[in-house]
Amino acid sequence: MRRILKIIIVVIAISGIFFLFRDSFSQILLNLNDEYFPCSQPITYSIGSFDEKFNISKEEFLKIVYNAEKTWEQSIDRDLFVYESNGNGVLKINLIYDVRQEATQKLNDIGIIVSDSKASYDELKSKYNSMQAKYTKSKIEFESRIVLFKDRQDAYTKEVTNFNEIGGISKDDYDRLNKEKDYLDSEFTKINQLQDELNIEINNINALVVVLNRLVSSLNIEVNKFNTIGGQLNGEFEEGTYKESSEGREIDIYQFDDEGKLARVLTHEFGHVLGLDHLENKEAVMYRLNNGVNGKLTVDDILALKNHCSLSQ
Repeated sequence: MRRILKIIIVVIAISGIFFLFRDSFSQILLNLNDEYFPCSQPITYSIGSFDEKFNISKEEFLKIVYNAEKTWEQSIDRDLFVYESNGNGVLKINLIYDVRQEATQKLNDIGIIVSDSKASYDELKSKYNSMQAKYTKSKIEFESRIVLFKDRQDAYTKEVTNFNEIGGISKDDYDRLNKEKDYLDSEFTKINQLQDELNIEINNINALVVVLNRLVSSLNIEVNKFNTIGGQLNGEFEEGTYKESSEGREIDIYQFDDEGKLARVLTHEFGHVLGLDHLENKEAVMYRLNNGVNGKLTVDDILALKNHCSLSQ
């Protein structure tokens, strides 16, 4: 009886441990299956975080995800992914709105169209230099205006204080000080307006910097990263990433200009989910820079997939 009781306690303990760490165990089993039996069963996926500031509906997004999925599946005539609408897919696809997409939309709002090309980079750099020069000039004028304002404000305050101390003021001085006060009030309003205009210029320049740095990364241009006004912009400038940990698998999408580029980035990240590494062929979807240009699989992409899945060439 005591032996049976011990077995029951051990079984309960093992069951408890498995329940507590079931997600980690599931991930370990998936990784083992991918390593020893690659492409043997479809990888389930669901939509995770979905930020609506991208101005794309979840239905439209899912349609593009499906097309990216099919790009790989049709190349070897095999189901590689399955969508689970209940949210329980082992792969979560997240649409994360941050400074990258915000910058893209801001540039669109002020009429600057971006393409992933050296010509577009050169045009944006020229625009950046022009905007930076204009901002520098505006900033100098703004700071000079503040200095003059403070000098006149201090002189006005000093005069008012002096007249208060002596306890009297002539009508001419009273009218003059009132006129000066009206000027100071008007100038204060104008300075605030100039500050707002400068902030708009700063936001536009910083948006341009984000996109320029993304192009520097995606086009592999040998230049130093541009700095935002108010500090250096840190971090990577990738449109999307794939990460895998004990907590699960995730594709994070940060930026896209149009549906075609979104499909291309998703296709690239799906390749990583399947276990594919980067390729050196610049035309390949799995090209190491993930530059968002080519959305169709090349021979190199397909050969890499077949090799990974242990399929005949």
